[in-house]
Amino acid sequence: MTSDISIPTPIRPEQPLRVGLIGVTGYAFAYYECLSALVADGRAKWAAVTIINPEEAVDQVAKLKELGVPIYSDYRSMLDAEKHSLDWVCIPTGIGSHTRMTIECLKLGLHVLVEKPLAPSLQDVAAIQAAERESGIVVGVGFQHTCLKETWDIKKRLLDGEIGEVQRVDCMGIWPRAQSYYDRNEWSGHLHDGESWILDSPLHNGLSHMVNLILFWLGERLEDRAELKHVSAELYRSKPVESFDTIRTVGTMKSGVKAAILLTHGSMHRMDPEIVITGSKGVFRWRFCGTHTFYVGEETQSFRTPDQVKLRNIMFDAMVDHVGGRPARICTTELAKGTCKWVNAVHDICPIHEVPSRYRQSVADDSGEVFDVIEDLEYYALRAYYERLSLSEVGAPWAVLPHDREVDSYTEFEGKYSVVPEKKDSTSVVSQ
Repeated sequence: MTSDISIPTPIRPEQPLRVGLIGVTGYAFAYYECLSALVADGRAKWAAVTIINPEEAVDQVAKLKELGVPIYSDYRSMLDAEKHSLDWVCIPTGIGSHTRMTIECLKLGLHVLVEKPLAPSLQDVAAIQAAERESGIVVGVGFQHTCLKETWDIKKRLLDGEIGEVQRVDCMGIWPRAQSYYDRNEWSGHLHDGESWILDSPLHNGLSHMVNLILFWLGERLEDRAELKHVSAELYRSKPVESFDTIRTVGTMKSGVKAAILLTHGSMHRMDPEIVITGSKGVFRWRFCGTHTFYVGEETQSFRTPDQVKLRNIMFDAMVDHVGGRPARICTTELAKGTCKWVNAVHDICPIHEVPSRYRQSVADDSGEVFDVIEDLEYYALRAYYERLSLSEVGAPWAVLPHDREVDSYTEFEGKYSVVPEKKDSTSVVSQ
């Protein structure tokens, strides 16, 4: 599973890079801010921007007009009009638009940074990678932790055997999400948008960084990710959405190492994600917020990494280097593909189990935000995490037995338990 991270791209525009951005609101605003910082530093230059909702982006529109930046209401119009004025396009849009936008940019010879997840299905990933090969351009994917030097240093220490032979990995992330999170656009919580698979979930979107990091750190060579051989999963829905909001899944790598992941948006309380890698001589604990620590014998070594805002800036700095043909740490499509495979597999392994209403409740916080939660979920999640058991094994009364499947030769999403709705008439793109 080579990442191609050291292969320079053949087209090497000089700074300032002429950049196009599709979307400036929602999560796309973070991209707008990072690119604005690059423009201020003289490393990039605004070439064009697509804004489909100018009434929600008054400040951004005013600033871009002040700078004389062309603004388009449709990304295809932007590409058609500005393709000779662009070096690089950033795509922080809804999951269902990632594939077509990325491929259209590659066909024009344009570099791409596409937000995570790379694409909804393995078929989409294959189409993007075929376009990469044809264009000779290596796409960057918005898993920003991969751009961080410390992430690669951790991998080196694991490969060097600092904690001995890796035996297993455990991960948990408990992030409550209010109904407003799912109402913020047309695709959140959906499996399909009428045009494309979405498969939105904690595993595929909000907490997917955990999956990507685990697969990267378990890769048997520095530039590689691990490959899944077997997956078990239990999927739960406590909210009025199509997809699941709670999951426990165990992946077995080709190396034999097992990784158990428990993620949820259906809790009342928040516990930031952590990843624990257990070896024959020690343990490494990574925390989304806070200190990361190697425990080996009687010794401990702790360190911190930048916060999420700084991490995004680091990713954009890396992309400037990458687009300019210089060595850079980025998340390639090959490194991102493993996350897509795990997501596709869990959807094809088992149906989503609806948590019975007697185990759910709606609560409101001080601001009036409404959260649909599973009663006592934190208790069962913590037990499952620390005891390394399924939710049914720790006694969750709403839990079902996990389903499992060999995925060694799993190469395409089957949509076995997912229903495709009628095709939409609209082709609008909603920013993340």
